[in-house]
Amino acid sequence: MRASRPEPFLPDEPPASEPLITVRAGDRLLVKVGAQDRQSGVAEIIARCRARDNPDLASSGHWNPRMAAPHPADNYYPVVIPIPASSPTVVWELHQITLRDGEGNSRTYHAGTDFEEMLFRVQGRSGSDCTPPRLLGIRLGHA
Repeated sequence: MRASRPEPFLPDEPPASEPLITVRAGDRLLVKVGAQDRQSGVAEIIARCRARDNPDLASSGHWNPRMAAPHPADNYYPVVIPIPASSPTVVWELHQITLRDGEGNSRTYHAGTDFEEMLFRVQGRSGSDCTPPRLLGIRLGHA
């Protein structure tokens, strides 16, 4: 009797997360980011979102004390992210959050690594052109 080679164990793919909310193309998404810096204070927050299937379709929002009330009591800062009006109906993700303190120290946190993946659905508008121009080719020559 020959011993059979063991088959490598492949873990099952985790189930895809369901979108948490739906927003319409051209609307704004509100993300409340919890952050704290006890020494020099939170000075800026940048939240970036992108379409899952098309990373070129992206948007970001910012918070800083000049734009809003300086520091919310619960340390959750409101970041408003505009969703492009040209977005088709597609699933987007909160991709990155960058925090900067009053001394210029910053760190970027990534979905799936530093915080849980957060998905949302963008409902496209009917009749809007949501396809970018297509590159047909490139030619080089002497100037």
